[in-house]
Amino acid sequence: MAEPAVSQTTVRSVDRAFDLLDLLERAPEPLRLVDLSKGSGLHTATVLRLLAVLQQRGYVETSNGTYRIGPAALGAAHGYLRTSPLVLRSRPLLQELAAATGLTASLYVRSGNERLLVSRVDGTQPLRYQLPLGQRLPLHSGAGLPILAFLPGEARESYVAALTDFETADGRTVSTSHLRDLCEATRTNGYHISHSERAIGVTAASVPVLGGDHTAVGALSISGPSEHNTTDGIAALLPELQRAAHAVSLT
Repeated sequence: MAEPAVSQTTVRSVDRAFDLLDLLERAPEPLRLVDLSKGSGLHTATVLRLLAVLQQRGYVETSNGTYRIGPAALGAAHGYLRTSPLVLRSRPLLQELAAATGLTASLYVRSGNERLLVSRVDGTQPLRYQLPLGQRLPLHSGAGLPILAFLPGEARESYVAALTDFETADGRTVSTSHLRDLCEATRTNGYHISHSERAIGVTAASVPVLGGDHTAVGALSISGPSEHNTTDGIAALLPELQRAAHAVSLT
């Protein structure tokens, strides 16, 4: 017996619920109902109805008139980490990279126009900051460059065209034309080496992790304190990094 068609109203409600979850996930603190209504463009009555369903499922919590992400979201994240082929393949490789290089080895995956840290193994040269799993980061700096560079041309240009000039962590201005040059260099070389681009005092090398269509689904990186890692020194570790990325890739 054929299943009944899903109504457009149902699809729209699901889409709106995810919009609310997205707002809550990105917010640095709990949000009020008025904030969720304004951020989503939805009437407060609609927001309340959707929040009630999300609360019932454990994806949203509320207290003192504000709303935040609920514990069920952590369970969903754990499900991803437990079943993702990329994450499962990367774990022993990240451990080997960290042991062989002494640097912090990380796997990022692309999510739309962002990248998320999904796995990390610290080396013997610890970084001065902690980056939590699930942290959203841009594609136009650091380990995001190999992802951006290896996107299809139209998607890459659409991302770059939406940017304005921006600054790296150490205050250098990067124009969109220079970013296009960086993407071309990364595509040609197959890697990107960065110094204090996203975090001051950090030198890193990153390479793309490719999917079945040879476009980037993520990036693998090694990083450490700049005072102990020169460009030549970290470049010498690229063959090790590239071998690991090839083993993780879906190609």
